[in-house]
Amino acid sequence: MKFDLPSLRSRPHGWLIAAAFIAAAAPAFALKYAAVEHHLKADPALPVWKPGPVTSVPEEELNLVGADIMDEITLGWIKLFRPAYPRLSVTMEARASGSGVPALTAGIAHMAPVGREALPAEHDAFVKKFGYEPFAIKVATGSLGSLGKTATSIVLVAKDNPISGLTFKQLDQIYSKSHNRGGSEITTWGQLGLTGEWANRPIHTYGLKPPNGIEQFVKWKVLQNGEWRDGIQNVKGIGFTHAFTVASNDMHTQLGGLTYALLANVTPDVRVVPLAEKDGDPFIMPTIETVYQHTYPLSRYVYIYVNRPPGQPLEPKIKEFLKAVLSKQGQDVVAAEGVFMPLLPAVVQEELAKLN
Repeated sequence: MKFDLPSLRSRPHGWLIAAAFIAAAAPAFALKYAAVEHHLKADPALPVWKPGPVTSVPEEELNLVGADIMDEITLGWIKLFRPAYPRLSVTMEARASGSGVPALTAGIAHMAPVGREALPAEHDAFVKKFGYEPFAIKVATGSLGSLGKTATSIVLVAKDNPISGLTFKQLDQIYSKSHNRGGSEITTWGQLGLTGEWANRPIHTYGLKPPNGIEQFVKWKVLQNGEWRDGIQNVKGIGFTHAFTVASNDMHTQLGGLTYALLANVTPDVRVVPLAEKDGDPFIMPTIETVYQHTYPLSRYVYIYVNRPPGQPLEPKIKEFLKAVLSKQGQDVVAAEGVFMPLLPAVVQEELAKLN
């Protein structure tokens, strides 16, 4: 979703007009609907935001360009922030996650809300221009299973597959040819301990053709940026979520099938496999609680990216906005949406420490 706001920025109270335009334009831009998934509250231990000093000239801009899927929480943060700094003209252009880091690279955004990690091409273009990494701050936990908002990644197998759980090392041995987690290639279910008719059954892997936000997340988190093995069936459909459903539906013929996916892609032909990040860890299923607590190992975050040269302080207006986002009030905004989840206090403290 794209909002053409340059003319608004030059007008008094431009951010209010932009907000009204966003609300009015939502149906025309076909925002993804996401049903409420939870009724979590932001932890009361989170720090309360007390606006600090920000010197600015009248109508000085603070521009946010990025994810349409983060539009509601981003607008909520703007509403929290704006009254404290009436001289600032705060704008939001909720186009897509893929617009965020490129907008920083082009110098047209101060901050980029992004519903995933930066893709390699986005990251590399930024580094090529500036010579350093884009600065990333975690601002919320992803959703449990919403098709419209960054969702927890899961692993699916055929419904009659007796596997009790999988570790990241095993998934790396199945999906990667780099094996950055050690071990050798796994190609049959018998190598994972299954017996009988499953002992010699090949593992049929499904996936998405790179680059894709979910594919890149699994590659980073599970494969430790290793290379995908050859022979993965890259499923296609109307968007990546439909593609995962294609894989799920195909498992009634491919009983040895295995795919990463989303909870929204579960069909009667498949079941969700509990996961463990390390050998010896308990296998965990994705639930509201395990995703919120990040005990489920494929829980996700969403981010705000900033162009911050190493060793240089953040601009006061950017730092204050991020402090507001990471405050009790800012995480109340996240919780109130009912889809993305607020951050844990320990994560907030880690992210606040990065701002100094």
